[in-house]
Amino acid sequence: MTATADVLEVARFSTIPEAELAASFLQQHGVRAWLPDRDMATMNPDLLFAIGGVRVVTTTAQIVEARRIIARMRAGEFIDQAEESGEWLIDYKPGKVGDLEDHEIRGVMGSAKKAGVVVIVLFFVVFPLAGCIVTALSG
Repeated sequence: MTATADVLEVARFSTIPEAELAASFLQQHGVRAWLPDRDMATMNPDLLFAIGGVRVVTTTAQIVEARRIIARMRAGEFIDQAEESGEWLIDYKPGKVGDLEDHEIRGVMGSAKKAGVVVIVLFFVVFPLAGCIVTALSG
């Protein structure tokens, strides 16, 4: 394990996925990078703003290279030509799902979902309300 004194911050990101992508990108380029704040940010995402985002860190020996790669990444040097041309996009061709009528579309659970809604409404709305009315009338 690397000593705390040998670890420096490469960059900060506002979300965990951005930081994960940056760390993976650095690792792909031979830089050992990780997120020391990942656990805290996952358990308490509301604190991300308070701590200033998610840090990506590396060792002091690789910090110059890591910061150079992140700067190039933010400048857009690694954008693929296919991304700019849109060649990677999938053409939408409607199939059976697009041809269905509204009455043919069912949820994943169908009648079980409807029965669940009825039970929830009965137990959490109708029965408590009926109990309050009976108590008020008998009192």
